[in-house]
Amino acid sequence: MKKKLIIKNIGPVRDVALEFRRFNFFIGPQSSGKSTIAKVFSTCNWVEKEVSTTLDEKAVKNADAFTALMVDFHKMDTYFHADSEIHYESDCVSIDLDGKAGLAVQIKENSEYHRQKICYIPAERNIATLPELQGFEFGTTNLRSFLFDWFNAREYYTAENKSEILNLGLRYYFDPNETKYKDRIEHDNGKTYRMPLGSASSGLQSVIPLYIMMQYYSGQYFEDFDQRSSFDLNVKTRKIRRRLLEEMVLKKMFPEYDDKNSDEWLDRAVAMMQAQNKEIISLYRDNVRALQRLTIPNRTCFIVEEPEQNLYPDTQTDLIENFVELCSKSRKHELTVTTHSPYILNLLNLLFKRHDVKMESAAGLDFDETMVYAVADGGVCELKLRNAHLVDPKYLSAPIDRIYAQYESI
Repeated sequence: MKKKLIIKNIGPVRDVALEFRRFNFFIGPQSSGKSTIAKVFSTCNWVEKEVSTTLDEKAVKNADAFTALMVDFHKMDTYFHADSEIHYESDCVSIDLDGKAGLAVQIKENSEYHRQKICYIPAERNIATLPELQGFEFGTTNLRSFLFDWFNAREYYTAENKSEILNLGLRYYFDPNETKYKDRIEHDNGKTYRMPLGSASSGLQSVIPLYIMMQYYSGQYFEDFDQRSSFDLNVKTRKIRRRLLEEMVLKKMFPEYDDKNSDEWLDRAVAMMQAQNKEIISLYRDNVRALQRLTIPNRTCFIVEEPEQNLYPDTQTDLIENFVELCSKSRKHELTVTTHSPYILNLLNLLFKRHDVKMESAAGLDFDETMVYAVADGGVCELKLRNAHLVDPKYLSAPIDRIYAQYESI
């Protein structure tokens, strides 16, 4: 899985050309453009999903609609200019946004898009610990989307199905019977029981929503999907079912097909199927497989801002190890992370080594399925040393080297 993204003159990003694989890590100082890249990538994934699952290249009508989507959803007001550009390409679509030429979206011929869940987990996730936010209005923003995903995920972890949180010696659960503080934690020491999550440390308030979201949307979500499907999604499914039937069965079987009399053509197709016509049965089976591909998600694209927030270095690395393990199971989820943490980048070298020596007892990371970038001064620099299967150790040690250079000079 490779995706390419070019961004020009959007927010702090001046000109970057990126390749995304299953695992992507962006490190850099605050306000360098890491989140801008993540938000553009997230939006392109969403547009790809929308046009592919509706078979409609005009699902986002024009450049104004595209930029409005980003401005509203990701709070990117003032980020776009007349010379802003986005160019995105995957196996299934190409998306080109140009301040002069407008928006062009194309579904590639023979595209076999598989529906995915896009899960954007923002840095402001601690807000999930405030008591009962479901009555609040957040507009159509990534924070609102995150909270809806959080509300769905937490309901799975009841008192009968508590979730261990890493190796922290505590469990999380959701208590629907509580009138106010429904998110609860308990410690293995038995001394702290039924503590409201909002009363816990800032580190726990940050890590628990993140951990629960990753756990749920990498596994149980796919078991629950049919029960949680929304009315809007069901309407879309009915529309795409009809569209696929026309494109993949009726038009191929009947070259003279006219959609003005579609019911008559459908009756003819049904009669041929009842007569066991092999050609139309084969076309219909292909149609069913395509419908499943486009309407039933088979993996999640996780985009996580600053997973290290308020966490001790050991917990930061344990968390990323857990993410890699969850995303490496049979569904082959995607993970994109923005971070300030050198501990997380140092961990990547250990994960690469584990994969290279085929260590099965701990999480490993395929070097060829991973991209690592430093973001600064409006651009990016790839940090992978391809001949050594490492993240560049000079970049990782630079801050410490500067400190000790000053120490030695005193």
